[in-house]
Amino acid sequence: MARRELLARIILGLIVIGVPLAVLGYQYGLRPATSSTRIVDVDLRVPEDGGFAPDAITVLAGEPVTLRFSALDVTHGVAIGPGLDVDLGPVDPGQVKAITLTFDHPGTYTYYCTTWCSDDHWRMRGTIQVIDPANPAFVPTTAPDPVIAALIAEGVDIDAAHGSTDAHDADQPLVFARPLSAARGAALLPDTTIPAEVSDPAWRRTHTPAQALDLLADANPGAAQVDVLDVIAHLWTAGTDPGSLADAQALYDQNCAACHGQYGNGDGPAADTTAEQPVAFADPAYLFGMRGDVLYAKIRRGGMGTGMPNFGTLLTPDETWALVQYLWTLPVADLDTD
Repeated sequence: MARRELLARIILGLIVIGVPLAVLGYQYGLRPATSSTRIVDVDLRVPEDGGFAPDAITVLAGEPVTLRFSALDVTHGVAIGPGLDVDLGPVDPGQVKAITLTFDHPGTYTYYCTTWCSDDHWRMRGTIQVIDPANPAFVPTTAPDPVIAALIAEGVDIDAAHGSTDAHDADQPLVFARPLSAARGAALLPDTTIPAEVSDPAWRRTHTPAQALDLLADANPGAAQVDVLDVIAHLWTAGTDPGSLADAQALYDQNCAACHGQYGNGDGPAADTTAEQPVAFADPAYLFGMRGDVLYAKIRRGGMGTGMPNFGTLLTPDETWALVQYLWTLPVADLDTD
C-alpha cells in the first residue's frame, strides 16, 4: 500500500512539475533553437515594474523576426506602429501572443501598450530599430512634419491655452442652446450662404469653427445662431468615411480614452494623474476654439507641461488626421451619414 502511494505521488509530481517544465523548455529553449526565424520574447509588466523587457530590439532589414509578447502581471495590449497596422489586442496574464514581421527598410518602429494598465501606462513603449545589414551605422533621419513646421512659421504657439476665448468674440462667449446636429446642419445647407473660404477643406483645417461662425453670421444675417452652429457641425464632420471613423475611434479608445474619457468628457480613469486636467473634446465651447492643425500637432508632438505624451512615433500622419476628424464628431449629437 505504501509503495503504491509513493508511486502515485511520484507520478503526480511528474505531472505537476514535469509538464510545465517541458512546456517552458519547448517554448523558450527547443523552439527558438529549431526555428528558422529569429524569435524575440518580450515580457510585459506595468511600467512601474519595468514595462516591456526588452524595451529595445534591433533587427536587420529583410530579416524575418517573430515577436512573442507575454503578460506577467495584468492585462496589457500590444500594437506596433507607425504604419504597420499591427494590433495584437489584449494580452491576459499568462497569455502569449506572437507575430512574425519582416521589415523591408531601415527605420524605427514602436511597440506600445494599448490597454490602460497603470497610472504610468503611457510610458509603456519599446522601440524596434531596423538597420541596413550592408550599412549598419546608417540611421534614417526623420523629416520635419510640414504641418507642425507651418504652425511654427505662422507663429502659432501649439502649447498655448486654446479654446473659444481666443477666437470669435471673447466678450460674447459661444452659447450652445441645444446639442449640435450635423444632420440638421446638412438639411439647412441649401438655404445657407457659405463663404468660399469656409467651403474650402484646407481653410477649415487651419481655422477654428468659431472663426467660421463669424463669417457665416455676416453672410447670413437673418439666420439663428443655433442653426449656423449646426451648419458648422455638418461642415466639420462631412465626408467622414464610416470605416475610417471606426478605425479612428479604435485609435482614440487605445490611446486617448484613458485620460480624455471614452466619450471625450475629460474623465478617463487616468484623468486625475496628469499634470493638467485633460480637455473635454465633447465640450463644443472648447472644440469650437480649436484649429484642426493644432489638434494634429498636439497629438503628434504631445502637450508640453500637460502630461500628454507624443503619438507621432506611433501613428502615421494620415492616422493622426483621422483621429482629428474623430474628435470633431465628439460634441455632435448626430452625424450626417448620407
